[in-house]
Amino acid sequence: MMDDDLWQQPVQWYERFYPADHIESTPADWEYRNMLRIVAYDITDDKRLRKVAKICELYGVRVEKSVFECDLPDERFQDFWLELMGVIEEDDDCVVAYQICKACVKQVEVLGKISRPRKAICYII
Repeated sequence: MMDDDLWQQPVQWYERFYPADHIESTPADWEYRNMLRIVAYDITDDKRLRKVAKICELYGVRVEKSVFECDLPDERFQDFWLELMGVIEEDDDCVVAYQICKACVKQVEVLGKISRPRKAICYII
């Protein structure tokens, strides 16, 4: 199936309300409600690494193995940061957060395909 054929497939009724798990688009198309922060980490211990990854998954969207996009208001980001501080060993590990303004997000450039996962909003049973 060619990529163009994907756009011509009928849309299921629920897809109008709950988007697919992965949306292929460009960063300029993405909407951020708060301040976007890119969080990356290098953790030396496997146990701490798993804890940090779990925390990051609660607050952001994984875009690479150790890189997350976090669209959070300042207060929520502070909670996230404090939670990370309780896990890492500052002498051995590194966590860095880059704040990206809304105007700068529109200037992000991507080479190749990028797929932005979405979290499930709800499940219909």
